[in-house]
Amino acid sequence: MIRGEKVVEKWSEPAGTAPAESWQAVGRDGAGEVPGGLMVRKYGGSSLATPEQVREVARSLAALTARGARVVVVVSARGDTTDELVALAGEFADQPGARELDQLMATGEQASAALLALALGQCGVAAGSLTGDQAGIVVGGRPGAGVIEHVDARRVRERLERWQVVVVAGFQGRDRDGELLTLGRGGSDTTAVALAAALGSADCEICTDVPGVHTADPRVVPGSARLDAVPYDAMAELAGRGAKVLHPRSVALAQRHLVRVRVVHSAWPVPGTTVAAEPLEAGHRVVGIAHERDVRLVALGLAGAGADRCAPALARLVGHGLHPDVLTWEDGREVRFTVRGGDDRLDDLVEEVARELGGPWSVRAGLGAVSVVGVGLVDHPGYLAGVLRAVGELGVPVPALSTSPSRLTVVLPGDLVDRAVRRLHDVFGLGEPVGAAR
Repeated sequence: MIRGEKVVEKWSEPAGTAPAESWQAVGRDGAGEVPGGLMVRKYGGSSLATPEQVREVARSLAALTARGARVVVVVSARGDTTDELVALAGEFADQPGARELDQLMATGEQASAALLALALGQCGVAAGSLTGDQAGIVVGGRPGAGVIEHVDARRVRERLERWQVVVVAGFQGRDRDGELLTLGRGGSDTTAVALAAALGSADCEICTDVPGVHTADPRVVPGSARLDAVPYDAMAELAGRGAKVLHPRSVALAQRHLVRVRVVHSAWPVPGTTVAAEPLEAGHRVVGIAHERDVRLVALGLAGAGADRCAPALARLVGHGLHPDVLTWEDGREVRFTVRGGDDRLDDLVEEVARELGGPWSVRAGLGAVSVVGVGLVDHPGYLAGVLRAVGELGVPVPALSTSPSRLTVVLPGDLVDRAVRRLHDVFGLGEPVGAAR
């Protein structure tokens, strides 16, 4: 057991505030080894949507405990509970305050945890639920966008000596002033990986409604193949570019602490996909195709404003929660970048920056992005050439393109996204069964 290992999810505060310090996982040697072995699992809301699904999960966990395992389970809110809670808040306030919205949304995960613990009790399993705060999860940041700073695992370890299963409400924690904060959408994945790291577990299972990570979204490419294994870097790109199987922050945290993540179907007996470290001699290959539909292209005229004015103005956009991507500067005349997601504030924020810079501005909506994700892609010119040829066959201009060692991304009209995904999937031969060695 590594003593005193740091487990940290890196984060940044808005400009003008100090960044959080790394957090240390307390409790690795405070309550002894967990008897009977340890498993960390996370169940998504779609796996807990109905009472029968909750009972089925309880029966599965009971089978594990019958073999001597001790299990820490992280749960999301059931089904569409989070959306329903947001809508409910809207019935009482035109613009619900972020703090009270966090207080309300956190109850979805807490209800899931309590209900699963009750179902486990009916199966004869000693179990209990903990909120994120009770599980020792300390977060920083702002409401709706908290980031884990610190995990004190002693409380969970103590409960594992009394209970066979500890059920933790994901997506939440407390800040250092005692305020409840949620981690944003997908935060339960990050909660599970953080607890696995803090408890010294090398593995974390993410149980969901898909049988693993596929080479493309099966709804767009029915012939896509399940991947046996994906390296951390490629999985981070897939998750960050539209694949919904794992949250990008959970992948980054797993990579930092070498936690193997296995994505499995919550009910089907299939092997799933393992996300882990890549061998040193990885070579180059395409792993999969990811896509996003809600992409907008922003253009800001500089009107003589130099980088000394433009860069701080863009920093203020980031401070408002916007994340410029695929950013290009054109001879000091214009800066262009894409923004992902349907933030209703975009036009107002861009207009405010444009007034400061003194130039024209525009926001082009209706775009999408398709990303070819893999290993060593820029080391071999054939990959970029293949992407450009495939997109060229669609007969439309590409307003933006970006590359990295593990990703080639093209921005194109939104109504062509599906066609581009299917064509690129074919171009790179991803319809066959593939694994980490492809």
